[in-house]
Amino acid sequence: MIRSGQALPRSNELDPMNRLTTKTLGAALAVAFAPTWAVAQDESSAAMADSETSMIPAPVPEGAPTGTSAIDRVDLRRHAFYLASDGLEGRHTGSRGQEMAANYIASQFAALGLEPMGDESVNGRSFVQQWPVVKTYLPEGRSHVSFAGTRHETGFGILQGSEAEDLEVSGPLVFGGRPARDEIEDLPEGAIVLLALDDKKPSRMGGVEAQFMMQFTRMRRVATGARKALSAGASAVLIGLEEGAAGVSDLINYTGLVPNKPLLKYGSDAGQMDMLTRMVQGDAPIVFVSEAMTSALRGQLEAAGEAGLLVDLAIDVETDENAFASNVCAVLPGSDPELRDQAIVISAHMDHMGTRLDGDVFNGADDNASGSSCLLELAEAFARGERPKRSVVFLSVSGEELGLWGSDYYATHPTWPLADIVANINIDMIGRNAELSGPDEISITPSHLHRKFSSIGRTAAGLAEDFGLGLVSGDVYYERSDHYNFAERGVPVVFFCDGEHEDYHQVTDTADKLNYDKVERVARLAFWTGTTIANDLGRPSEIGRQKGWHQDDDR
Repeated sequence: MIRSGQALPRSNELDPMNRLTTKTLGAALAVAFAPTWAVAQDESSAAMADSETSMIPAPVPEGAPTGTSAIDRVDLRRHAFYLASDGLEGRHTGSRGQEMAANYIASQFAALGLEPMGDESVNGRSFVQQWPVVKTYLPEGRSHVSFAGTRHETGFGILQGSEAEDLEVSGPLVFGGRPARDEIEDLPEGAIVLLALDDKKPSRMGGVEAQFMMQFTRMRRVATGARKALSAGASAVLIGLEEGAAGVSDLINYTGLVPNKPLLKYGSDAGQMDMLTRMVQGDAPIVFVSEAMTSALRGQLEAAGEAGLLVDLAIDVETDENAFASNVCAVLPGSDPELRDQAIVISAHMDHMGTRLDGDVFNGADDNASGSSCLLELAEAFARGERPKRSVVFLSVSGEELGLWGSDYYATHPTWPLADIVANINIDMIGRNAELSGPDEISITPSHLHRKFSSIGRTAAGLAEDFGLGLVSGDVYYERSDHYNFAERGVPVVFFCDGEHEDYHQVTDTADKLNYDKVERVARLAFWTGTTIANDLGRPSEIGRQKGWHQDDDR
């Protein structure tokens, strides 16, 4: 789920790209990705063995549609542990890990016998829908920080100015103290200045959003210190992260340029590239180094004494104007000759935040391996159960964390006619107890308090009690996940989400912390809701604000 206040997507007018197409992905993907999948599966299986969650599926409520029992916590956990494993490297949009997630999801759709609904080409239709991005990245092996005979090709990241810049310098290392606090003067020629950034005083500011915004304030101090060093004659500036500076490391991951993690631009939306570049516009790139590298640099500098420590620094930046990211799309055709041309879309985003500067992985278990696992189980339930009257489109998107980009591209380049999409059920973060929802609750938006409350939400409210779930308003998230791009185009939507918690957008969002009982119940509720919509003769409709969940009552 994107952060509050992040720029919302803009429609772009670029034509769809169709580089990767295949008629049937199941066998091909199993062969092509067997080695990497095996590694990630081994990692996730080992982690699963440590989980003590009860894995006995709950009984299916009376009257539930056929196929409901196919949704069970065993498979939900299996999918989640794989998607949130270290082997998928945090699934950053356009990265190797995100493509592994896309291929895994496509292979599951193919194995269920679903029809591909991605790009078309002369080779047939694919499960994959590619969407164009501009990618700025550090080519593998060509950027490094070298000192004391060791070349480091990871463990650092940079903040760019307004343009991508290369940097290649060599010079003596000088410790310049704390950014914007200590004066820097009398630098030797060509000096590379190391500024140390820590935060040993605990912050009293509460909430994930407040903590995130606090890092922007710290970054202003960093930029001021870097400018002072450059004005004093430094050839380059290293910002060394020390104990307590993990928040800045997280921020650099989100907005900086790190090896194996590109910065992306979609259409006219620069997204993450816009967030901090104004702070360093006109300056040389600011290079951040991990806590481990900072410790090594300071230790080697102290050991070198008067002889000094020579540092070689190379930053090689490239931009690919013709890059792409991917969605995955499949369909189960409806059974009714008159209604099968209409479809409901069930969506979840597969992407997350990649790896942190220090190499730790943002596993993104709740955000959104939980929703992606749910999507896969819903696909299985629909495929195994009685086929509904309307068609059901299963849409796994990327770019959600960058500004809802993948779903924006789908909504502007739909592979199912937008006029014939009658509803969107979106699922993002459903596996934790959070500030909005307890163990027996889930938030939805638009709620009965929202002007866009629809018959879909009313249907979900009527079924929630069968799964021991209470519904709470999630309207604060109405504009923050992929349903929004459908709602903006007049499609009735419902969004299931647990809300933010202490592990939201942190490296601690791991699969062992998910409540698979809750994921199972929410997934089954979404399936029953979707089945009801897919079989109703009338299309879902917006009904506006109501006194209660059940249309106009006070229950």
